Amino acid sequence: MTIEPDPILWLEWGADTFARAAAEQKPVLLAIGAAWCRWTEEMDRVSYRDPGVVRLVTECFIPVRIDADRRPDVSERYTLGGWPTTAFLSPAGEILGGGTYLDPGPLVVVLEQVATAFAARRVEIDARIPDPVGAGRDTGTGADPESPGLDEDAGRWLDEQLLARFDQTWGGFGSEPKRVHADALAAALLRCRDTANPDLTRVVTHTLDAIAERGLWDPVEGGFFRYCERRDWSGPHVEKVLTVNARLLELYLSASQLLDRKDYAEQAAAIIRFIHGTFADPDGGFFASQRADPAYVALSSLEARRGREVPPIDRTVYTDATAVMASAYVLGTSVLGDRSLIEFAAKSVDRVVMETYERGGGVGHNATGAPVPRGLLTDQVTISAAMLDLYDLTGQDAYLDMPRELMGYCDHSMWDEAGGFTDRARANLTGHDAPVGLLREPHRPFGLNCRAAIVLARLAVLADEPRYQDLAVRTLACQTSVYREHGLDGAAYVLALDQIQSAGRA
Repeated sequence: MTIEPDPILWLEWGADTFARAAAEQKPVLLAIGAAWCRWTEEMDRVSYRDPGVVRLVTECFIPVRIDADRRPDVSERYTLGGWPTTAFLSPAGEILGGGTYLDPGPLVVVLEQVATAFAARRVEIDARIPDPVGAGRDTGTGADPESPGLDEDAGRWLDEQLLARFDQTWGGFGSEPKRVHADALAAALLRCRDTANPDLTRVVTHTLDAIAERGLWDPVEGGFFRYCERRDWSGPHVEKVLTVNARLLELYLSASQLLDRKDYAEQAAAIIRFIHGTFADPDGGFFASQRADPAYVALSSLEARRGREVPPIDRTVYTDATAVMASAYVLGTSVLGDRSLIEFAAKSVDRVVMETYERGGGVGHNATGAPVPRGLLTDQVTISAAMLDLYDLTGQDAYLDMPRELMGYCDHSMWDEAGGFTDRARANLTGHDAPVGLLREPHRPFGLNCRAAIVLARLAVLADEPRYQDLAVRTLACQTSVYREHGLDGAAYVLALDQIQSAGRA
């Protein structure tokens, strides 16, 4: 099949691109999508190939396109309501307006309006340009510098949240859409262990049963879809994303152990068969996602599906996503007794570290494809967690030494006393990683700070160094005043608190 060249000459995100926008006095059109998103593909195929759209974009804008998985830091700050995002920015990177999917006709209208308004208000817009080396405003969720200590009542608070939001009829939480609250279910398992509360056990089992038996699971080829539109776990959005499957694999493995459920171990084995057949890269690592194709998924047999083109797979090997699946594979070795899983996990972790690590600069975001974003907290934390999992089972010193270095890099480059770790390094990032636009503004991701606290608490025990425990406590304490604002996602705080308390008893 011949692929026609893209009529729009899209540019990479970076300082040079915004310098060009300033020099040419044009607004930036930022298109944010995802490889798994069929509406991103539809907009690329239809809207951005419309002659009227192409003309306006080429004449009046500096066009930039990014993948949300490749640039999570940019996506975090600029995504407007979902993917695809169509955002209009000033040459300084400030948001002028935007939205999500647009057909060609409405997009032409919006492009004309933005171009006209920008030309008429250029002086006013220029006056709003912040100092490019300034600190900018804080977009994070960090706590006050005088953060409280750890909240010992967090577990009981979460119990109340789980029971109050649990869908007694269909499992899961709330009404619709239904998504996997992985941290909430993982924390509920811990609370089942600690409290033996039968109501919490039902929350976990009813939800995991519904996830496995209803619309989220592909009964033909295996693998979980991203989420479901309706309360009864029907109407799935049929993209398959590596990280969703990794978190569910961990949940079924853990639940099979704690609740003595053989069927959960069997479900975990089915997930692994799908992952290894579809997402595992023979060279090590895991592919990122498979694009949604509702017509393909609607076919109810392998024979019928073999007559259609398979939905494309994003073969990018991302450090953080591969690390999360590698951790699940290590757990699979313990639960299922399959040594091949830890062997592939080690191969995967070794590959992304060898191909992306720079001394003093941590690991990069992707082992395949270019460019390779650097200095992201997500990669340092997740690959450190995976290596500690490997160290637990193998005892190989390399899997302890590298997490110590990577978390030291985070401490040096991303720690902010005002609220914990920022999502990206503050200095020594250039080119496409340079802090332009809203990237100048610190963002302190709640979930990642909780996961960083878990890694640090584990390091305190495995490396026998109390300083890691101190940093773990300070990291989590920065989230004490805000974790309840995150609702069920505040379960990440409970998971980190449990790890810190376990480390303190060790």
